[in-house]
Amino acid sequence: KKEEQYKTEQQLSKLKTRQIYLYSGIIIILICSVLLYFLNRFRINQLRLKNELIKNESEKKTKELRFQFQLSESELKAIRSQMNPHFIFNVLNSIEAYVMDNEKRKASRLIQKFASLSRLILENSTKSLVTGDKEWKALMLYTELEAMRYGDSFTYLFTVADDIKLHTLYLPPMLIQPLIENAILHGLIIDPKEDAHLTVMISRTEDNVCITVEDNGVGIGSLENKTAFSGVKEMSMGLTSIRERIDMINRLHISNKASFTIKPGEDQKGTIAIVCLPLFYGNNDD
Repeated sequence: KKEEQYKTEQQLSKLKTRQIYLYSGIIIILICSVLLYFLNRFRINQLRLKNELIKNESEKKTKELRFQFQLSESELKAIRSQMNPHFIFNVLNSIEAYVMDNEKRKASRLIQKFASLSRLILENSTKSLVTGDKEWKALMLYTELEAMRYGDSFTYLFTVADDIKLHTLYLPPMLIQPLIENAILHGLIIDPKEDAHLTVMISRTEDNVCITVEDNGVGIGSLENKTAFSGVKEMSMGLTSIRERIDMINRLHISNKASFTIKPGEDQKGTIAIVCLPLFYGNNDD
């Protein structure tokens, strides 16, 4: 009996040992399975995160390329608006008229100013920012050419605030010119009067520089009511181009927003257009 009991105990002991090994093996397998599961999950998450980063980077580059394309398109529109064929053709016609009337001095003066303006426009067109004195000179030359073409039928005044130093200030080239063109062609010339006048002023606030173009012409309301007048569409395209460039500037400069407003003058007479820009700094392009 003792032998049988001993054998039974031995068998039970072996069974317990086998059970321990079995349970231990099962636990180890479960632990390894759990570890493999979480390891695979971690790897999948890492790959997913990596793919997301690559996707975001790709989208960012695509947006940057799209933005650069839009900026180039906007600047190209600005160049076209300032050197449009109508303006060049009209200047050449005026030169021819002076030559035919034997007014050599006027013809020579017009040629010199047109050459200076063309040179400035071509120089500035390759840059996103130019010094204020260059841009101001281009605006003055354009205005003077238009005044000469229209026989000095309007007066004009360019004013620089005392706290503005044009040679240290930077401006986007060819942004303000369409406003001067609109003021002359669609404000002063469309309904000429003796005291027709254009004022262009540059001033600054704490964070911005503002350029104001004001005329005492027919006014926005009067022009918009003349739906048959083809100039309304041209004016609208010019203003759209300005708004597009302002939007581009705001995408680049988040802190200080650029803005563009256009409104009737006092007593609904004339038009006031105001462009406010961030204070741009940089190395002189000269």
